Amino acid sequence: MVRRVIALAWLNLLQLFRTPAELVVVLAIPLALTFVFGAAFSASGDSPIRVLFVDEDGSPKAQQVRTLLAEEGSFAVEDSKRQAAEKLVVADKAPVAVIVPAGFADAADVGNGVIEALMHPESSSALGVTAVLEGIAVRMSAGVAATKIVSEALPADSGGSKDSDVGGRGSRGNADSGGSDAIYEAADALWEPDPPVSIRGETVIASNVRGSSVQAEGTTQYSAGFTLYFILFTVFGGAGAILEEREHKTLSRLLVAPTSKRVLLAGKVAGIVLAAVVQTLVLTVAGAVLFGVPWGGQWLASGILLLAYILSVTGVAVLLSTLVRSRGQFTGASPVLTTGLAMLGGCMWPLDIVPPAMRTVAKATPTGWAMSGLTDVLARNHGLEAVWLPSLVLVVFAIVALCLASVLLRWE
Repeated sequence: MVRRVIALAWLNLLQLFRTPAELVVVLAIPLALTFVFGAAFSASGDSPIRVLFVDEDGSPKAQQVRTLLAEEGSFAVEDSKRQAAEKLVVADKAPVAVIVPAGFADAADVGNGVIEALMHPESSSALGVTAVLEGIAVRMSAGVAATKIVSEALPADSGGSKDSDVGGRGSRGNADSGGSDAIYEAADALWEPDPPVSIRGETVIASNVRGSSVQAEGTTQYSAGFTLYFILFTVFGGAGAILEEREHKTLSRLLVAPTSKRVLLAGKVAGIVLAAVVQTLVLTVAGAVLFGVPWGGQWLASGILLLAYILSVTGVAVLLSTLVRSRGQFTGASPVLTTGLAMLGGCMWPLDIVPPAMRTVAKATPTGWAMSGLTDVLARNHGLEAVWLPSLVLVVFAIVALCLASVLLRWE
């Protein structure tokens, strides 16, 4: 019995991959789409934000602004002149220009320092730069305030700025050798290596199996999504071949062989599963090698989940082949069903960004369960504990669909 199932499965595998065009559809196209979509939706997060810096003051405080901006890892700070910076921002070649105007240090000492930010109106990156600038302003304001308090509290002969005009130039009004400047530097040093008070934010995504808050992005999202999507093409193509054999009367001729219907159906299903497994191996290995997707990090968990998914969608495809009357009807229904499953299940976009109602709908699809588990494994570095529930649900999908198909399948 096992040998007959294997023989039928191998024959079905050869039939599914009998033309080069089919190989292009199930192998080359998903890899090309992974590259295109992955590059399009991850490029903006990989490149630093270009920040033009204009220093018209030439003071240590102006250089401190530049240094603090450059310490932000997501910024690429470039020195520029005001006129050139304005042209680049207007032309949308840089999202923002930071300008420290002449007299900034003197104005800062009396509490009137202003840092200018020129922003392109359509740039969202500029908002992040201004947020960092606000933090820099708070830090420098705290240093200036501390300098004033300490300098005014010191006696005139202690090197402070008591002899300076109160409310006047502060650290610039000290007649001694930079006493107020030293106080400012001491106050500013308290912000390093970490500020006195900081904020830690975490994005929390409610889930019973997710212990991390990382979303699948770029090539990781689309390697997983298009792998699942084009597995549907393979299994539905295999199920369509069953209809084709029935229309050509070759399926009924198999009944004259000394083999039961159960063995024949098992062979057909095994052939579809084997073809999808071969396709999955090629796509995952290519995704790891070409795009750096961590398919091998938790290969056992990924493998179990993908096999359960293949079984489930094979059951759905074979069940559909028993519900329609002709290959034409099957061909018309297949694209709608496969694309619908891919979209609802999160193959085209992360499920975490869709409304809660759509995430609930995704739980009714095998693609939704598979993408949920793969996101946990690939993006969140989870292991077997993250895939047992999705795999179990997918196996239930497969059992129910294949049992119904075995009852409804018409051999003649």
